[in-house]
Amino acid sequence: MKNNLVYPVLLLAIIHLFGCSSKSEKPAEPEVAQTDQPAAVTGNAQKGQSLYVVCSTCHGPQADGMLALGAPALADQEPYYLHQQLQNFRTNKRGIHEKDVFGAQMAPMAKTLNGEGIDDVIAYIKTMPSPKVVPTMAGGDAENGKAYYNMICGACHGPGAVGIESLHSPRLVGLQDWYVERQLNNFRQGVRGTVDGDTYGAQMQQIALSIPDDKTVSDLIAYINSLSAE
Repeated sequence: MKNNLVYPVLLLAIIHLFGCSSKSEKPAEPEVAQTDQPAAVTGNAQKGQSLYVVCSTCHGPQADGMLALGAPALADQEPYYLHQQLQNFRTNKRGIHEKDVFGAQMAPMAKTLNGEGIDDVIAYIKTMPSPKVVPTMAGGDAENGKAYYNMICGACHGPGAVGIESLHSPRLVGLQDWYVERQLNNFRQGVRGTVDGDTYGAQMQQIALSIPDDKTVSDLIAYINSLSAE
């Protein structure tokens, strides 16, 4: 659970890329805020196609992501989260931490889009087929990951890790495991979720801090990979 992909808890990851905490200390209930973001695709896909040319350099012509460039798949992500992430990059809530190398690359790209352009790009992205997710990480225990996910992450990211719009949490299934791992660790290390005004990122960061160890991250990823394979 480019980046920008989040937000949370990997949930809001796993945040908002993801959501997780220790077995002994369950996190506070996430804030459910009002949003003025579009709930569905409202842009012009034809206009978005020309705007997406810039995005395709890193995210690929089919928005299926590129490991070499650290850019996640976008095609399966929910429109509300794509909108939220682009706005986060535009408003310096993401991509300004000195250790967020990939976020720093994404931020200036997002700033080339205005509100209408964001809607149009998203409309075009949603015309693309779901990407084929190929696991790159091994060693995690999917059963352990399922138990942890259901205890901590599922409240925000939902059953099946498909995201919950009212909580601004992203869809995790369909994301590449290397991206989910990176963002979980970014939240754990304060690279994400520590900028003033990043409400949902801050929620995810608190959850990520309570992940007990790297093994739990591997288990969570193994579980999410198992969902992608279904």
